[in-house]
Formats: sequence, structure tokens, C-alpha cells
Amino acid sequence: MAKVLVIDDEPSIATLVAEIIEGYGHHVSIAFNGLQGLEFIKENKFDLIISDIMMPHITGLELLYFVRSNAQLNSTHFVLMSAVAHLSNLENKYQPEDFLVKPFDITRIDEIVQKFLPETDAHSFFNSSISFDFPFRGNVNNSSFSREFGETG
Repeated sequence: MAKVLVIDDEPSIATLVAEIIEGYGHHVSIAFNGLQGLEFIKENKFDLIISDIMMPHITGLELLYFVRSNAQLNSTHFVLMSAVAHLSNLENKYQPEDFLVKPFDITRIDEIVQKFLPETDAHSFFNSSISFDFPFRGNVNNSSFSREFGETG
């Protein structure tokens, strides 16, 4: 079982991503801002971190820099997510290993889990016998789930 940290200041997004990854049997911690995420990172060893970029206090980019600059952490897989479609002017050593563009299709989480957590059963979460009642399919911000939680697309 891998240890995953999801960091996003939008609770509905953080919780959704965490629940999908937990469906694979992995242990997931959630931080709702960058400062809280930094505390989790300092206190735990994670196999994968998925972080929003734009957050108050500490951004996802600052967290990425912290992880990549720390010899004990720099092997941690790091995925950034944002409504901004690309990153520029990042030094190579500070590049995330993958990028989720919001709104994202939830199947992208499946791809990321398979890519970065190889011990995950190769059988896709979406094709497994695990029962998880998604209130939608497709991209997150255009769903009834998002509208229910005040998210707009």
C-alpha cells in the first residue's frame, strides 16, 4: 500500500481525488492548503504527492521546490494540478512528473495511479469490482457534484 498526499484548497476536489486513490487500497492524507501540506511532508514519507498550484500561504510550486531540494524527499513522485494549462520557466529539476489540468476527467487519476504507483493492481479502478457511486462522469467542474459543492466550470 502506497502513501499518497493530496493538497488542494478546494475541499471537494481534494476529497474526490483522495477517495478515488483510496479505492485502490492506498493510504491517502489530505491537506487543504499548502502550509498544512508542508507539515504533512515534513512529518511523513509519501510515495506520491498531488498538489494544486494556486493556494494561499504556500503554493504547490513552493512545495515542489521543497521536495526536490530535500535529498530525503526528492524521489517522491510529484504531480501538480491547476486550471492553468502549462508551466513555463521552471528549471528541469523542479518539473513535476505529471500535470492535471482542471477541470480534469476523473480517469486521469486512474492514469496517474497506474503510472506512479506500480504496486497498484494493474486492474483499473474503473473496471474493478470496487463499488463507488460517482455522481457524474466526465470532467470535475462540469458535474452535478461540483455544482452541489459550489464549484463552477
